[in-house]
This record gives sequence, C-alpha cells and structure tokens, in this order.
Amino acid sequence: SLMRQLSAQYPCYYVSGNHEAWTGEMDALYQQTEEAGVTVLRMSSGVLTVRGQRIALCGIPDPYEMVFSGAPDTEEQLRQALEDVDSADFTVLLAHRPELLAKYAQFPLDLVVSGHAHGGQVRIPGVLNGLYAPNQGWFPDYAGGMYPLGETTMVVSRGLCKNNLPRIWNPPEVVMVELVPDEA
Repeated sequence: SLMRQLSAQYPCYYVSGNHEAWTGEMDALYQQTEEAGVTVLRMSSGVLTVRGQRIALCGIPDPYEMVFSGAPDTEEQLRQALEDVDSADFTVLLAHRPELLAKYAQFPLDLVVSGHAHGGQVRIPGVLNGLYAPNQGWFPDYAGGMYPLGETTMVVSRGLCKNNLPRIWNPPEVVMVELVPDEA
C-alpha cells in the first residue's frame, strides 16, 4: 500500500535486503513491487532527470540473494548495473550492504545509499556510532551516517526496523539526501 501511494506521486526505486532474500520468494516480491509502480533495480540502472540534470540510478541485490539464486558476485553485479550508464551522469548506487564500500568505491559511483546496519543497535551520541552491526561485528565502521572513500560518498540509514534487539539511543530514521548541482 505504501509503495503504491509513494510511486503514484514520486519515482521510486527498490533493491533487495537480506530479510527479503531469506524468504526465498524474491520473484514474487519483485513482481509485487513492480505492480505497485516501483522500479526494481537488480544489476540494472535507470536515468532520472530532475530540472534538466541526469541522475543515473543503479542497483544490486543483497548478497544473500546471490546465495539463493546463483547470481554473480558483487563486482560482476556492479559491472552489469553500470553497463548502460553514461559516465557524465551523476551516478547513485542503491545497495543494501554498507560493509562493501571498498568494493563499491572501485567503480565510478558518486553516491552509494545503503542500510543493513540498523545503526549499530546501540549508540552513544558523540561517542559511539554503533556498538554492533550485522556483517561488521563490534564497533562497526559503517553503522549510520555519511562516509567518503575516494570519489565515492556513502550514506547509511539506520532504517526503520524494529526487531527483537533493543535500539538504544538509536531512533529509527528515514534519510533525505538533497543533491545540489555544482555551479557551472
């Protein structure tokens, strides 16, 4: 319902996360997502034009989907996703896993938007940016916030998930990224 409402007003794009991949029902989930008017980016890209500015949006599925579907490794997925991208476009990658930033930064990406780390579950503002995150372990490098690496910047959302683990000083969030073109 939310996807239908949002996609009726705004262009919406989707990549899978680990929880979706664990269902084993990715084909049905992709179909439902597309029927709701949302563009699925699975080793693919599209172009969004805003006020005359072209933004290439690329996406790769969560690595767990690779395990279940036999999809290629992350580097090959990135190559496929970027295959039709014009190098002059501002390029955004949607990828669930922030711990793969070093791999992402090897490709011509301006911005990576990610999640998965749940903000490290426990945070101490100004002191600790996450105590523990999936696939990163204790004191994760990429729990939530903005992280530059070379020519690429990654933004990691703490997300909205409420699971059985407590979120301490770590409120759910939706991140809004404002892209402002350089003055020519």
